[in-house]
Amino acid sequence: MKLYSLLGFLCLCLITFASCQKDKAVLASGSCEFKFDGASYSANTAYGEVFDTTVIGKKVLMIQGLTSNLNSAIIMTVIFPDTLKTGTYTNTEKASIIFTSSVSGSDTYESKTATIKITSINSKYAEGTFDGILNNGESEKPLTDGKFKVNIN
Repeated sequence: MKLYSLLGFLCLCLITFASCQKDKAVLASGSCEFKFDGASYSANTAYGEVFDTTVIGKKVLMIQGLTSNLNSAIIMTVIFPDTLKTGTYTNTEKASIIFTSSVSGSDTYESKTATIKITSINSKYAEGTFDGILNNGESEKPLTDGKFKVNIN
């Protein structure tokens, strides 16, 4: 009887540990691609960071991407209402996008409208899509077909 109890306990432990979902991970450099004003951009280096804010008491996901020629950069932020979770976040729900086609910052666009859809997220990985209308103070341009897959540092 003792042997059957031990075997049952070991089987239960095996099932418990084998059924746990593992955190996803992507390539060390991550990926981020999008179209801005019709031109295609692909970030060779992309990563995410999560911050706990003490002022507003919320979690913030920041995704950053830098193109291969080191000339263009994009930053997206989402302020989560509670914890990190999947969903669609817009500029009215604390989502924003900043894009610069020149790292010197001479041509920087900020989101007038932004939609960031988080399709998968955990403490180590985030994946989703994004789009919006960006403004540099003089003109508005569309950002479309955005996709990202990043490790979270």
